[in-house]
Amino acid sequence: MLHKLSVKGRVKSLSKSIGLGVSTLGLSLGLTLGLSVSSTVQAQEISLTTTDWAPFYGSSLNRGGFVSAIVAESLKASGYTSNIVFSDWTEAFEKVKVGEKDMLVGAYFSEDRARDFHISIPIYSLMTGVIKKQEFPLNFVNSFDELNKYKLGKIDGSVVGKSFDAYSFNSLTGYPGVADGLKALDQGKIDLYIDSVAVVKQVATDLGMDSSQLQLVQPPLEENDLYVLISKNIPNAIELRDAFNAGFIQIQANGTYETILKDFNQI
Repeated sequence: MLHKLSVKGRVKSLSKSIGLGVSTLGLSLGLTLGLSVSSTVQAQEISLTTTDWAPFYGSSLNRGGFVSAIVAESLKASGYTSNIVFSDWTEAFEKVKVGEKDMLVGAYFSEDRARDFHISIPIYSLMTGVIKKQEFPLNFVNSFDELNKYKLGKIDGSVVGKSFDAYSFNSLTGYPGVADGLKALDQGKIDLYIDSVAVVKQVATDLGMDSSQLQLVQPPLEENDLYVLISKNIPNAIELRDAFNAGFIQIQANGTYETILKDFNQI
């Protein structure tokens, strides 16, 4: 059965963020909370990268989108400056993996990624689902076997969820970006597109498509946490991860996190 999850992305509470970070990623709570930013962090500019994935992050958005703003403010709280470059997902992912860039802004967790990157505590949560055109005759799916009857699309190299990613679909095409996937959906090259509902609606509007004609097949697939991925191929990578975590906790505690969400109409 598919997982039935809430539709609206939620703001992480401080206690939940800490708990998930420790249990899922094996972070040391004492290290994260006890980190003395002023004594351990040297002034340095951190190179960030990600893809266009509005409304969460994107090159055309104010401050690169609210998730980018959260990441920048978390680093700032720990004494770092940062710059961000947007590209397609595969390029951004690979540049961080090899150490050409320091951090990847916004990614789901997977065991494979945990082997290749240091992973932050979760910074936001959002829903992923199966998107269809209104006239497509499918409103509900009970299993991945049923979903496997259709031609599916998603962003190339993206993680949807552990159970989805483990299933061997007969027809699952990867696209460089959301716009490419939506164009394929609109042209009938695929039957269904898998992504965040909020992202799909935003990109469809940007493309001049009628976003009201795109609908979510019930139930949603996953509710995923967003993380920051830190390259293991840069100096002081673990220290950077812990400094980011400490800064993120700090901006939650001092109200900056909530202010960013309000500024971007996310709460």
